[in-house]
Amino acid sequence: MVAPQYPKGDLRRMLAVLGAIDSGHCTLVQIVAATGLDKKSVTSLIAQAGEQARVVISKTGAMYAIDAWGPVLKKEGAKKALTGALKAPII
Repeated sequence: MVAPQYPKGDLRRMLAVLGAIDSGHCTLVQIVAATGLDKKSVTSLIAQAGEQARVVISKTGAMYAIDAWGPVLKKEGAKKALTGALKAPII
């Protein structure tokens, strides 16, 4: 399953990457496959999550792991972005 494609600059792109990592897609290749984003975008979004949302992400060898979600984001929201549940219009 590939996550829905969100426009460039959309917060849900970062959430989808975090959702992929949390769902066990832990290598760069696996995250790319799960999200449909290119490697450069995934790497940038991982850095952005740390810098802007204070998500603590570690990398051991090729494996990424979320050590702490920080004060802003929730795990449930990231999983919803990965599955497309956040794509529905707000009414």
